[in-house]
Amino acid sequence: MAPTDALGAVTGRRRLPALFCALIACAQLPSVAWAQPGAVRRAEGVVALVGGSAPGPGVVVVLESDVTFEARLRLCGRSRGELPLGPLPDALLRATLDEIVGQVLIAREAERVRVSPPTAADVAHQESQLADLAGGATRFASLVQALGVTHEEVSDIARRRATVQRFLQANLEGAAVVTEEEVQSAYAAGDHPFIGQPLEEVHEAMRVLLVRQALDRAVARWVTILKQRTPLRLLASYASST
Repeated sequence: MAPTDALGAVTGRRRLPALFCALIACAQLPSVAWAQPGAVRRAEGVVALVGGSAPGPGVVVVLESDVTFEARLRLCGRSRGELPLGPLPDALLRATLDEIVGQVLIAREAERVRVSPPTAADVAHQESQLADLAGGATRFASLVQALGVTHEEVSDIARRRATVQRFLQANLEGAAVVTEEEVQSAYAAGDHPFIGQPLEEVHEAMRVLLVRQALDRAVARWVTILKQRTPLRLLASYASST
């Protein structure tokens, strides 16, 4: 993987890098033993270019190792057995690449409109979230060691995610507002996982679900708009065509 800029966007140099809940308090990542780079041989092919059709100034280069590391994080959190170091399904790689490209697009937009950069606490919180995604600090430490991922690389990913969260906080505040009428209407429609449970028992869970769905739609709209006005070149065989 290669290093990233201040927004966590991957550069073309040799070192590298659901939605975010805006109101979660920051938490420190438990201490882990960071691996030295080069512990294993990782794929370094370019899978996407954001901001241009070829590497150059202002163009973010997404590497195969960016995608495979974040894909393995998700698999690691879903299992409790051996670390997921084998072949990865194309569907998972495609979904992970789409998510990374969306984050890069939003991070670039955050820089363009001069959203205040994330604080050290914001980045630390996102590092903690990455550990949670992997199933806890112990499995996270084992995975980064097995893959030869450095502390700097993890911080780059966390910084990109924290920048995206800052942008969402500044631009999607209204999307998180769900009225009582909307909760009752959605419950009555039956398109939710709480069928058979009284509304009074699942009211807060319904509200949280509706907020998450609204944020998902809002972010998807942002990403669609940014894709339309940003040069984007997808090179991976598994990449989504949209």
